[in-house]
Amino acid sequence: MAPLRLAFLTATMMTGPKNAVETRLSNNVRADNDNMMQSAVAVTIKPMDSSSASASTSDHIDSTPSNKGGGSGPIHFCFIVHGHQGKPTDLSYLHRAIKDKANQHGGFATTKSSEMCIVGRNSSSRNDDMAASRNDGNRANQEEDINQASVEGIINRESKDSTVVVHNAVCNDGITHDGVKKGGQRLANEMLEVIRGEIEQRTQNHEQDVTISIVGNSLGGLYARFAVAKIDELLFASDEDGTKDVPHYILDDNIRLHFNVFCSTVSPHLGCADRTYIPIPRFAEIGIAKGLGETGRDLFRVNDLIKTMATSPRFTRPLALFRKRIAYANAYGTDFVVPGSTAAFLDGNSDSMHYFDADFESGRDEVTQIMPHTVDRVCPASEKGLFVATCYTPRISLGNPVESSGNELEVMSKTLDSLGWTKVFVDIREAIPISTKLPRISNPSLNACPIRKLSSNRKAVTSKDLYSAISSGKSSRISLPFGHNAICAFERGSFRTAFNKGGRPVADSLAINLVEDISMWT
Repeated sequence: MAPLRLAFLTATMMTGPKNAVETRLSNNVRADNDNMMQSAVAVTIKPMDSSSASASTSDHIDSTPSNKGGGSGPIHFCFIVHGHQGKPTDLSYLHRAIKDKANQHGGFATTKSSEMCIVGRNSSSRNDDMAASRNDGNRANQEEDINQASVEGIINRESKDSTVVVHNAVCNDGITHDGVKKGGQRLANEMLEVIRGEIEQRTQNHEQDVTISIVGNSLGGLYARFAVAKIDELLFASDEDGTKDVPHYILDDNIRLHFNVFCSTVSPHLGCADRTYIPIPRFAEIGIAKGLGETGRDLFRVNDLIKTMATSPRFTRPLALFRKRIAYANAYGTDFVVPGSTAAFLDGNSDSMHYFDADFESGRDEVTQIMPHTVDRVCPASEKGLFVATCYTPRISLGNPVESSGNELEVMSKTLDSLGWTKVFVDIREAIPISTKLPRISNPSLNACPIRKLSSNRKAVTSKDLYSAISSGKSSRISLPFGHNAICAFERGSFRTAFNKGGRPVADSLAINLVEDISMWT
């Protein structure tokens, strides 16, 4: 039973105690779950034909500047979702990084925290003013490149009139024990409430394009996937045969919602059963699950929710509507809570292809030309040697059946892979304070990075190849498996903030890439 006690105590130690944040928003979104989504979310569904959906957004948006500042173009919402026993302030560094990189990007009129965001309220107005000043300077410095890109039709012509709004979700603070379903429902409600609140600040009876991007950390990634499916149910627009052929939803008659970028960091997409850091028998997994409440029953697949979320069209179809899907995973045994095999939904029996080159699909050879003024931007995590590989899975039609040997995890892994993902594998060992590099030895296989060895020999590998590589015990460095919080630069108290500081280059790189992906929406 030692592994059982170790798993439970370590998970508790790394996440910290429950402590709810009492705000007006949290009081609203923590209503009774049976009536919450029906009473708190009033929506108007208005199916639109594909011709109107593909029309230029400038034809539908009032060009008069808002009295609250910002451009007249689309509003890009970025929701940051914490994990188990987490708090919205745990991901404060990521919040600041996204705002800072959006300011530096120069392609947005305004970058701000939402009016309801507790992390934004904790930031001083002086810092916000300084960020806005930097934004103006960067926009002036980069205007020539951006204008040239616009002339070539490479970027959205309205991007400089758009607004980025960052919000750290509060609805699950202190109540992450009652299951993925309830947490996802609360999150969906909060997201729509935040969007409504921001739109009310800017427009009155004008049609407004809004994009939703999400960064879900750990359990927050599962909350986000459930919330996306819930929003789809509430706002579903379909044609006569029941298929969704328009790229957006209609909220309150005048808000067009578009799914933009979905990103998860160390989220247990396959659950934790048969994916624990130390292999433990099934009866021990069930014991841990009971100790963690309904959330534990979900994660250890005592029920079918995680399987359903990975295989049912109810969940996979809305997730497929995002322009881009990204998953960050810790490699080489550095994550005790969520090993890389479940964060990147890899399986030892899956032959799903993963490509090391972003140009693996026909028609994608122009990837490096999309934003020519940003190609030379520095990737902080790569400079530090923390990114070992980025892999891409091709998108496959959801109508095609997934072939498998009948293994449940294999089916889940293949179905998720078929949506088309960018998977970023992180070697966080050098960023963990308790880490020691061993002296070089005569056996070169112990000094080589297993994933880099794969990428140097092949352009594509299978899921099972990567599963074996990231689980490899061969290493020239000894470190404790504390990468789960480091990868997102977790902040809570002076000690843990300092302990996880080494992961900031990963959060910075995530923010840079996310901002660029958000800006590419048209």
